[in-house]
Amino acid sequence: MSREWINYLKSQGAWLSGEDGQIHFPASKKSIAQVCVLSDQTIIIASGCDTVRFLQGQLTCNIATLAPMKQTVGTVCTPRGRMYSTFTIGNANTHYLLRMHKGVAENFITGLGKYAVFYKSELSRPAESYICLGLAGSNIEHALQSLDLKLPDTTSFMKADAGWLLKTAHLDNSYEWWIPAAELPRIWEKLIPHFSPTGETFWRQRRIAAVIPEVKPEIVEKYIPQDLNLPSLGYVSFQKGCYTGQEIVARMQNLGQQKKRTYSITITGTNKVAANAKLLDEKGKTIGEILESVAIAHDKYEALAVLKINAKEVFLDNQPECQITINAIPYTIDARAELQF
Repeated sequence: MSREWINYLKSQGAWLSGEDGQIHFPASKKSIAQVCVLSDQTIIIASGCDTVRFLQGQLTCNIATLAPMKQTVGTVCTPRGRMYSTFTIGNANTHYLLRMHKGVAENFITGLGKYAVFYKSELSRPAESYICLGLAGSNIEHALQSLDLKLPDTTSFMKADAGWLLKTAHLDNSYEWWIPAAELPRIWEKLIPHFSPTGETFWRQRRIAAVIPEVKPEIVEKYIPQDLNLPSLGYVSFQKGCYTGQEIVARMQNLGQQKKRTYSITITGTNKVAANAKLLDEKGKTIGEILESVAIAHDKYEALAVLKINAKEVFLDNQPECQITINAIPYTIDARAELQF
């Protein structure tokens, strides 16, 4: 993270937690629209005259049908179907912007780079550093209109001031604004009369409740898309044709023999839930693991976990006294219907 914009946010009341470097702000009730800096996200640029052909053969989403000023979500796999990034991609007309977890960005560039050499296409960091802002709340649309911003629909990728504004896929009342870091002070001053600043935990908690997983460094090349429910969230096109890992991903979807998927779970009675922590059944057999978690009270966590389908009783490894509730997935999972996408 740039020292300049960190110092600016500190001047606005922010602080960074020592453990994970996340940005936090004091609690505020002055507004029901909120803004947070997604400091764990970064932007990659894909450019060149062969970019569509190049990306179409590598990404799970259909780039060939992604029109200018439109956005979608996707993932990228190894030949064995194991994912090493998830992302949101926007067609900026002359190039593409991809927003992903910063911890997997180098893997993404390296992994795809070995194929890019066969095309007139390039993957790179922006010449000017970008910051991703998360904007959310029950009156979010009114707050954005107060800034004289045109509201994008669920597929739009809109130029907004010096950056790009888009609606976050599958997250209610939520938008993202990708802006050049140098513009942060000016845009922040515009936002604050209409938005309350809040920490990144706010955004993560919303993602966890909505069961929207993300590939982070801890799970690179560990799961196939179905393990994270990604076909159900529109990350995979089964009609687009071949891409790296497609045979494995399509076979799993067609066979319908999936044994695990991602759930939101509530854990009470602990003050620590680590990523990759094992989840056990009543016999002590491993049936899943934690992907990520966020504390919502001193002894209560919300988490995303990959779990064996139809698991009943679940226990946290080395913390059997914890109580775990498996929450309902808030969207439909229909493997046959997803094959038509």
